[in-house]
Amino acid sequence: MANRYLTKSDFKVAQTCPTKLYYRKLGYPTREDGDEYLQALAEGGYLIEALARALFPDGRWVGYRDDVESAVWDTMTALAADPTTLFEATFVSGARMARVDILIKRGRTLELIEIKSCGFDRQANDAQLAAGQPNLFAAPRSPDGLKAAWRPYIEDAAFQVSILQDVFPDMDIVPYLLMPDTSRPCSIDGLHHRFTLRSLTGYLDGGQRPAADYTGDARELHRGLFLTRVDVSQEVARVLPAVRRAADEYVADLLPALHRRATTLSVNCRQCEFRVDDGDRRGFHDCWGELAEARPHILDLYHVSDLGGRQKPLANELIAAGRAGLLDIPEHRIAKSDGTQGEVAQRQRRQIAAARQNREWQAEELRALLAALPHPHYFLDFETCTPPVPRYRGMRPFETIAYQWACQTLAAPDAPRQHSEWLQPADSYPNSAFAASLRRQLGDEGAILVWGSHERTVLKTIQRQMAERGETESEIYAWLGRTLAGDRLVDMCQLTLRYYIHPRMGGSTSLKQVADAVWQSNAAVRARLPQYAQATADGWASPYAALPPLLVGERSVSVSEGTGAVLAYYNMMERAAAGATLEAGQWRRLLLQYCQLDTLAMVMVWWHWRGLAAGQGGD
Repeated sequence: MANRYLTKSDFKVAQTCPTKLYYRKLGYPTREDGDEYLQALAEGGYLIEALARALFPDGRWVGYRDDVESAVWDTMTALAADPTTLFEATFVSGARMARVDILIKRGRTLELIEIKSCGFDRQANDAQLAAGQPNLFAAPRSPDGLKAAWRPYIEDAAFQVSILQDVFPDMDIVPYLLMPDTSRPCSIDGLHHRFTLRSLTGYLDGGQRPAADYTGDARELHRGLFLTRVDVSQEVARVLPAVRRAADEYVADLLPALHRRATTLSVNCRQCEFRVDDGDRRGFHDCWGELAEARPHILDLYHVSDLGGRQKPLANELIAAGRAGLLDIPEHRIAKSDGTQGEVAQRQRRQIAAARQNREWQAEELRALLAALPHPHYFLDFETCTPPVPRYRGMRPFETIAYQWACQTLAAPDAPRQHSEWLQPADSYPNSAFAASLRRQLGDEGAILVWGSHERTVLKTIQRQMAERGETESEIYAWLGRTLAGDRLVDMCQLTLRYYIHPRMGGSTSLKQVADAVWQSNAAVRARLPQYAQATADGWASPYAALPPLLVGERSVSVSEGTGAVLAYYNMMERAAAGATLEAGQWRRLLLQYCQLDTLAMVMVWWHWRGLAAGQGGD
């Protein structure tokens, strides 16, 4: 059975926490269950895999099967040929197993190519090397000399190298990472249309994963190549001994029988994917026992890792003493090591006070800030994507495509809101038209209210793209400059961080969390937007739960979060290109109603804040 092997995916998970290996092998539910396939579709890494394979037309598939022994046999048989190139070659050493994305055999050399859909700036890397500096992977002060962001990728390659070294002790193993080169623009327009999508089912790690085949001209692909292959032999050599030791420890957790390794409970558990509330198998609860039931929980504290200082987090001390409630935190210890309180400590104190009193807090300064904002008020939200495969000529991997905006306009404090929107009308580079339509909506007067830094970053990106395309004389370019340089953009997330707390928010300042807290507690807000009001046995459903699904083809589809929006956009463009006008129109409607609600969520919070400033509380 495949489940008795330690795969490279198992290894990656265990490196984040060894206990997770037990839950993974037993199929414990995670917070991402059901989303992994959709997330993979949205991120588009499978298209990079297809492009990489297209560069090796003589390559032969020897995976994907759950029968490991059969796959190993086919791999070893195929390696009798020399030279040869294999896709998903399967190797086993003891209880360790790996499938290599691309393996090239030339005489006594095996080239192991691991495909990654992370960006790598080859131009910057080569410039650093030419200047006598370390490459982009290097962090000289870290124990293994690697930047933390690159370590999982290098360890992944090292895990495979360790197996190949055991299987072929007399051969030279050369590991590479094959990645999109963010310094090279794509010379092919509409590249995203040159794939056929399929799904790999029943593969080793369970579930489904998307896959694709490149159907375009491989010669054209070579001429406009934006992938780069990087030799990581030195980096792998640094981590290989530690990877071997760790893999041996994880194998001991699998054989002769699977057992759960106990690890120290800490703030590192706050993002555990096994932290689910329903069902009989709850990994986080198995680890934490009764401490998992604390409400509100200490792990939900804002910046809990900073509590008491990062060198010795106070939260870890309390957890070790069996105290996992937010209200177990002694407030006199919420301070810097020198006894002073920074902004983080102040917010932590206020969050605890709000939880203890079960009431929200609004700073006096917020009232004056709201009153000073010039009208009109524009509540603005962007929908964007950063595909690894550039969709239009001249774009680089992971460059931003701004395909949609929505805006709620309040001309005066008590004026009726006016909704405006724009959604990419055709499958061509949209960013210039996006900015032009936005200027027509926003003009040069009034406050532009956003949530977070995303909108500002997107506008900066579009301004840079216009400069690269020689459009600096455009009035749109000048308008972007004025908007970015002035004080029109108002970040409501930052206002929340400084001036507002609701006990239902916990430590989060995400728009959905804040808007839901307001929605649950303010009947006046619900009355103004009755189309989103759905009562449940546990209170009011999130307004996002009220977004109606639509029939697309023969499926009922809903879009209520960012990943779904990106997929809806991709599907809209694909169906429009195929002439499926009705389906494209349904995807369009889904996008419009989702983005509209994001802007309404900001208006909900603004209404609530104004009510508090006027002495009108919630329910």
